[in-house]
Amino acid sequence: MNLVMKRSRKVLLAATCLLVLSAGTLSAGDEDHDDDKDQGKAFFQSDYPNNQYPNVYNKFLQPVVTAIDYHTRVIYLFNYENDGLIIIDPTTIPGWPADLPLQHTGIMPGADVFFITTDNTLDHASYVIAVTVNHIDWNAGTADVVVDSVIAADVPNTPPSLPFVEQVNDAQGVPDWIFGRGTQLHGFTLLPYSNYAYVAEWSADKIHVVDLETNTFAAVSPISIPGYTEQTHGVTFNNSGTLGLGTGYYFDNSFIDVYEPNRETGDLQVVGQIKLGDEKRHAAFTHYVYWLDERFALTASMQFDKTSLTPPTTNKIIPPSVWLLDTHEGTAAKIISHTNHKNGKGVFRSPSDLTVANGKLYLAEEDSIDPTFGEDGYISVWDITDRYKPKFLKRLKPGVDLPAGYSVAHTISPSADD
Repeated sequence: MNLVMKRSRKVLLAATCLLVLSAGTLSAGDEDHDDDKDQGKAFFQSDYPNNQYPNVYNKFLQPVVTAIDYHTRVIYLFNYENDGLIIIDPTTIPGWPADLPLQHTGIMPGADVFFITTDNTLDHASYVIAVTVNHIDWNAGTADVVVDSVIAADVPNTPPSLPFVEQVNDAQGVPDWIFGRGTQLHGFTLLPYSNYAYVAEWSADKIHVVDLETNTFAAVSPISIPGYTEQTHGVTFNNSGTLGLGTGYYFDNSFIDVYEPNRETGDLQVVGQIKLGDEKRHAAFTHYVYWLDERFALTASMQFDKTSLTPPTTNKIIPPSVWLLDTHEGTAAKIISHTNHKNGKGVFRSPSDLTVANGKLYLAEEDSIDPTFGEDGYISVWDITDRYKPKFLKRLKPGVDLPAGYSVAHTISPSADD
């Protein structure tokens, strides 16, 4: 058992939180599943209470979802109640800085402000852009929007700071699309009961904190914690805003980082890390987490096999799988294993995103980091009435349940009412 003590990055706490890096194995049955019986299990004592908190519901919540098209550089507004769609060319928005590569979006509950992050270019920094929504006309398909603020996270022509990695086998690719040419801002999230939002400088080692009252970076921003914030895709908080989980969105990163946020300042205090496996066998490359309640969350790993970054002590990379995280005990249990065929009762392609609606788990499975790219994409559906033993229901397939040519299922989100 490895016991790790973590301290504040600013002050030493009198009662230091303890977190153990470990994982148990609780797998849904399938003949394709790999056997991880030798994985250990250990625990840590948390300073956080084990009681449940009421779910957050905002009475001003609007049925609007935002998205971007990375290739055409347009912004989408979706109305999930009436299937309305508005397409916005950002260069037509008053105050928009330039024709920039778009990366991530986020929207306030009242749909009166949304945020867009853009990639670094030769002439422009990477930005967090706040856009005020004055009016939406779903019938006409138009929106009256204007830029409120443009926040620069760096300076123009800033290259990414990613660890060098090479392909070493036929099972795990290292595609060029991952690296990009400049800084990338990912994973826009909101901290409940606060005035703060977070974006991760995934291409380096920073978490940027946005003050939502001023639409500028907060005084604590950026947050950089060695061993934690590198290649973080985002920090996702539970409904009470007492804990945040950061994913390791890169090759051979097998940790989920656990933080305690300060809702007054927006700062993040390290609690520790949860490892998806053990020293010899572990899963890696996680894109997102989904909180089931105040204590438990789900994450999914994307990596198939070893790369040049894989430590020599690692015997095996556990292929794409789904893990149940217990943030009180500091453990991860593999609850859905990999399958080698599209009709198998497991994870087939790399699951980039996951969500839960009406008691069912939906996995967005994309063909993006094996030696091929974009051959297909799937959405698998699971009954998680028993969260330790999910039951496979079906896999939505291109040309059958999904449009022909459907591929790279990168994001999936529930509506507010499930």
